Amino acid sequence: MIAKEFEVFLKGQLETYLTPAEEVAIFVDTHNADHVLLLLASNGFSRVPVITRDKKYVGTISLSDIMRYQSENGLQDWEMAQTDIAHMANSKISTVSIDADVTEVLHKLVDFPFLPVVDAEQTFVGIITRKSILKAVNSLLHNFTKDYTIHPND
Repeated sequence: MIAKEFEVFLKGQLETYLTPAEEVAIFVDTHNADHVLLLLASNGFSRVPVITRDKKYVGTISLSDIMRYQSENGLQDWEMAQTDIAHMANSKISTVSIDADVTEVLHKLVDFPFLPVVDAEQTFVGIITRKSILKAVNSLLHNFTKDYTIHPND
Protein backbone atom coordinates (compact mmCIF):
# COMPACT_ATOMS: atom_id res chain seq x y z
CA MET A 1 0.00 0.00 0.00
CA ILE A 2 1.26 3.46 -0.90
CA ALA A 3 1.58 5.92 1.97
CA LYS A 4 -1.40 8.27 2.01
CA GLU A 5 0.83 11.34 1.67
CA PHE A 6 2.54 9.92 -1.44
CA GLU A 7 -0.84 9.05 -2.95
CA VAL A 8 -2.11 12.60 -2.33
CA PHE A 9 1.04 14.10 -3.82
CA LEU A 10 0.89 11.89 -6.94
CA LYS A 11 -2.85 12.43 -7.44
CA GLY A 12 -2.11 16.15 -7.34
CA GLN A 13 0.09 15.59 -10.40
CA LEU A 14 -2.80 14.08 -12.42
CA GLU A 15 -2.73 16.75 -15.11
CA THR A 16 0.93 15.97 -15.71
CA TYR A 17 0.50 12.27 -16.38
CA LEU A 18 -2.87 12.05 -18.10
CA THR A 19 -2.54 12.78 -21.81
CA PRO A 20 -6.06 13.81 -22.90
CA ALA A 21 -7.74 12.00 -25.80
CA GLU A 22 -7.50 15.12 -27.96
CA GLU A 23 -3.70 14.89 -27.80
CA VAL A 24 -3.40 11.14 -28.44
CA ALA A 25 -2.98 9.46 -31.82
CA ILE A 26 -6.00 7.17 -32.24
CA PHE A 27 -7.63 5.02 -34.89
CA VAL A 28 -11.33 4.60 -35.46
CA ASP A 29 -12.49 0.98 -35.51
CA THR A 30 -13.79 1.35 -39.09
CA HIS A 31 -10.38 2.30 -40.51
CA ASN A 32 -9.09 -0.41 -42.82
CA ALA A 33 -5.92 -2.35 -42.10
CA ASP A 34 -3.97 -0.85 -45.02
CA HIS A 35 -4.57 2.68 -43.75
CA VAL A 36 -3.52 1.73 -40.23
CA LEU A 37 -0.42 -0.19 -41.39
CA LEU A 38 0.74 2.83 -43.39
CA LEU A 39 0.24 5.24 -40.49
CA LEU A 40 1.81 2.97 -37.87
CA ALA A 41 4.86 2.38 -40.05
CA SER A 42 5.30 6.01 -41.07
CA ASN A 43 4.76 7.54 -37.60
CA GLY A 44 6.76 5.01 -35.61
CA PHE A 45 4.00 4.25 -33.10
CA SER A 46 4.21 0.75 -31.69
CA ARG A 47 0.61 0.61 -30.40
CA VAL A 48 -2.31 3.03 -30.73
CA PRO A 49 -5.76 3.13 -29.06
CA VAL A 50 -8.79 2.21 -31.19
CA ILE A 51 -12.14 3.88 -30.55
CA THR A 52 -15.56 3.98 -32.16
CA ARG A 53 -16.90 7.09 -33.89
CA ASP A 54 -18.74 7.95 -30.67
CA LYS A 55 -15.42 7.73 -28.75
CA LYS A 56 -16.04 4.40 -26.99
CA TYR A 57 -12.85 2.48 -26.29
CA VAL A 58 -12.40 -0.71 -28.35
CA GLY A 59 -8.79 -1.74 -27.71
CA THR A 60 -5.37 -1.03 -29.17
CA ILE A 61 -3.74 -1.92 -32.45
CA SER A 62 -0.15 -2.64 -33.45
CA LEU A 63 1.62 -3.90 -36.55
CA SER A 64 1.89 -7.33 -34.95
CA ASP A 65 -1.87 -7.43 -34.22
CA ILE A 66 -2.60 -6.76 -37.90
CA MET A 67 -0.05 -9.28 -39.15
CA ARG A 68 -1.29 -11.91 -36.71
CA TYR A 69 -4.90 -11.40 -37.83
CA GLN A 70 -3.90 -11.69 -41.48
CA SER A 71 -1.91 -14.84 -40.84
CA GLU A 72 -4.53 -16.53 -38.62
CA ASN A 73 -7.26 -15.84 -41.18
CA GLY A 74 -5.19 -16.57 -44.30
CA LEU A 75 -6.08 -13.22 -45.85
CA GLN A 76 -4.44 -11.73 -48.93
CA ASP A 77 -3.26 -8.12 -48.92
CA TRP A 78 -6.24 -7.00 -51.02
CA GLU A 79 -8.59 -8.59 -48.46
CA MET A 80 -6.85 -6.78 -45.62
CA ALA A 81 -7.38 -3.48 -47.46
CA GLN A 82 -11.11 -4.07 -47.09
CA THR A 83 -11.06 -5.25 -43.45
CA ASP A 84 -11.89 -2.91 -40.57
CA ILE A 85 -9.41 -2.92 -37.71
CA ALA A 86 -12.25 -3.52 -35.23
CA HIS A 87 -11.67 -7.23 -35.90
CA MET A 88 -7.96 -6.95 -35.08
CA ALA A 89 -7.96 -4.61 -32.09
CA ASN A 90 -6.33 -6.06 -29.00
CA SER A 91 -8.71 -5.76 -26.05
CA LYS A 92 -6.32 -7.47 -23.62
CA ILE A 93 -4.46 -4.25 -22.74
CA SER A 94 -5.62 -3.18 -19.30
CA THR A 95 -7.56 0.05 -18.93
CA VAL A 96 -8.03 2.25 -15.89
CA SER A 97 -10.89 4.49 -14.92
CA ILE A 98 -10.44 8.22 -14.63
CA ASP A 99 -10.54 7.89 -10.83
CA ALA A 100 -8.20 4.89 -10.54
CA ASP A 101 -5.89 4.97 -7.56
CA VAL A 102 -2.16 5.29 -8.00
CA THR A 103 -1.52 1.73 -6.82
CA GLU A 104 -3.70 0.29 -9.60
CA VAL A 105 -2.00 2.46 -12.23
CA LEU A 106 1.49 1.49 -11.04
CA HIS A 107 0.65 -2.23 -10.98
CA LYS A 108 -0.82 -2.17 -14.50
CA LEU A 109 1.96 -0.05 -16.00
CA VAL A 110 4.49 -2.73 -15.12
CA ASP A 111 3.21 -4.74 -18.09
CA PHE A 112 2.32 -1.99 -20.57
CA PRO A 113 4.00 1.21 -21.80
CA PHE A 114 0.70 3.06 -21.53
CA LEU A 115 -2.78 2.55 -20.12
CA PRO A 116 -5.94 3.72 -21.85
CA VAL A 117 -8.15 5.73 -19.48
CA VAL A 118 -11.93 5.37 -19.78
CA ASP A 119 -14.90 6.80 -17.95
CA ALA A 120 -17.84 4.84 -16.51
CA GLU A 121 -19.46 4.59 -19.97
CA GLN A 122 -16.22 3.28 -21.56
CA THR A 123 -15.64 6.59 -23.34
CA PHE A 124 -11.96 7.05 -24.14
CA VAL A 125 -10.55 9.85 -21.96
CA GLY A 126 -6.83 9.58 -22.76
CA ILE A 127 -3.75 7.62 -21.75
CA ILE A 128 -1.34 7.41 -18.86
CA THR A 129 2.16 6.54 -19.99
CA ARG A 130 4.89 4.87 -17.99
CA LYS A 131 7.10 7.86 -18.85
CA SER A 132 4.63 10.34 -17.34
CA ILE A 133 4.36 8.32 -14.13
CA LEU A 134 8.15 8.20 -13.86
CA LYS A 135 8.20 11.99 -14.22
CA ALA A 136 5.60 12.27 -11.42
CA VAL A 137 7.66 9.95 -9.20
CA ASN A 138 10.74 12.04 -9.99
CA SER A 139 8.81 15.13 -8.91
CA LEU A 140 7.78 13.32 -5.74
CA LEU A 141 11.37 12.45 -4.92
CA HIS A 142 12.55 16.00 -5.50
CA ASN A 143 9.64 18.06 -4.19
CA PHE A 144 7.89 16.03 -1.49
CA THR A 145 9.67 17.71 1.40
CA LYS A 146 8.45 21.15 0.26
CA ASP A 147 5.01 20.20 1.65
CA TYR A 148 5.87 17.42 4.09
CA THR A 149 8.42 16.75 6.81
CA ILE A 150 9.79 13.24 7.06
CA HIS A 151 10.66 11.82 10.47
CA PRO A 152 12.05 8.32 11.02
CA ASN A 153 10.03 5.97 13.23
CA ASP A 154 11.65 5.26 16.57
